[in-house]
Amino acid sequence: MAKAYLNQCIGKYLKGEMGPTDAAILKLMLTEMQCDIANDCLQLFGGYGYTIEYPVSRFFVDARVQTIYAGTSEIMKEVIARSMLGK
Repeated sequence: MAKAYLNQCIGKYLKGEMGPTDAAILKLMLTEMQCDIANDCLQLFGGYGYTIEYPVSRFFVDARVQTIYAGTSEIMKEVIARSMLGK
């Protein structure tokens, strides 16, 4: 579903039709998915997942920061809600 929505947004962007709500939905969906997957991988590695010798620790840190910069997940939710409620 995420890949299909990404492809749809790419098409809209190339046509100049992509709006802030589309971008917010895409960012929220993909960053939350990235965090969930990184968290699952961290669980598989156990304590080793927290050591810098394993790439999964870097994946986890990178995933977490994605939800913060360029607009936090909470801000993305607010943008989406405002477009839905017309405010």
